[in-house]
Amino acid sequence: MATLPNLKSLTQELSHVVLLYDESVTGTCYLGLGCKKSIELGGQLSELDVFSSLEKFTSQGKWTFGWMGYELKNTLYNLETKVENGLGLPDLSWWEPEVVIKWDSTGQTQVLQGDDYSALANMGLKAIHEQVDSEEVDAAEMVWAWGKEEYVEKYNAVRELIQDGDVYELNLCQTLTSFAREHNSWGLFTNLYNKTKAPFSAYLQCGNYRVMSGSPERFLKKSGDKLISQPIKGTIARGVDEEDDARLVEALKSSEKERAENIMIADLVRNDLSRVAQRDSVEVVDLCGIHKFETVHQMITEINCQVEHNKGLSDILRATFPMGSMTGAPKISAMKNIDLLEQKGRGIYSGSVGYISPNGDFDLNVLIRSLFHNAETEKIEASVGGAITSLSNAEDEFKECGLKAEALIKTVNGE
Repeated sequence: MATLPNLKSLTQELSHVVLLYDESVTGTCYLGLGCKKSIELGGQLSELDVFSSLEKFTSQGKWTFGWMGYELKNTLYNLETKVENGLGLPDLSWWEPEVVIKWDSTGQTQVLQGDDYSALANMGLKAIHEQVDSEEVDAAEMVWAWGKEEYVEKYNAVRELIQDGDVYELNLCQTLTSFAREHNSWGLFTNLYNKTKAPFSAYLQCGNYRVMSGSPERFLKKSGDKLISQPIKGTIARGVDEEDDARLVEALKSSEKERAENIMIADLVRNDLSRVAQRDSVEVVDLCGIHKFETVHQMITEINCQVEHNKGLSDILRATFPMGSMTGAPKISAMKNIDLLEQKGRGIYSGSVGYISPNGDFDLNVLIRSLFHNAETEKIEASVGGAITSLSNAEDEFKECGLKAEALIKTVNGE
């Protein structure tokens, strides 16, 4: 069992709580408590409204945290979502916590924002040192939006788009919903984390809105002038023992289909980064690397660049959002067809959560393998999907959706 800070009482007492938790890769974790000010945007917004507003909000020399949802793509590309997601979470929610605490695997703890000796800081430090493994939650059923037959119909429609040349890769996703009452959001997150131990795990609470993320994927990290993106494409289950695990790693490494998916998206991300990069600075550092997680092996490519000195946060997000691994390629055509095929907005799924530091550095995940909760309506949603190319197989793609949903379903089921 992993040990998380014990935030149960804080999530009950405070309207705003954010935890970014990574004990496996960087070993660095952040806890934000309370809210001094916030920005929340949704509906039909112009490009300038969203990303320039976010840049202005985050340029006040403070630590800020939040999420940006997939549907912000409408403001970037003049697209329209025919049927809204319906869960009710705002497309953009970002806030400045009263207190921010950082700690790492060496045990070093630092109050980055707020008074070190305030009651709120003391509550946060106490929660970090108390720690908790997991909490019991009431079991509830998650219901798939599509059965296998409907999934295969949509899969075949994607294959026709590929054959017609409209797209050469499309990420098709579907939703799971729970209508159970009185969900313990923090308890769900502790259980999800213990099933996934994902490096970009996050718990965000903003009033009645809750995000519980077990994401393994980085969208973008900015450190000084350096930008890093790490798209994931290529998934296979973990083995039952070491020998089986090694066999599955080799199968993923040698899969022509999985490599093709990954390379297509790596090329898309490389092109996105080139729009804000210094000349000749974009480079692929690790192509189709295999990474082990608790429940799956993933194929991940890392692309880096040096950012042009006159490019700010809004420029970077306009060039890269949403993550190409969640759309397909070409990006705009894929997004248009996703809206038609999925027949329901993704909401904030496929978007991103993370932090922006006082100096403008940031680290943002891709919102996958996540649960989304509206406590007012007592509704929880999750979505899963996968990339379809000319080399795909309908049966395999359907099974991959089930594999990606397994930890989410077990979490809500209380297993």
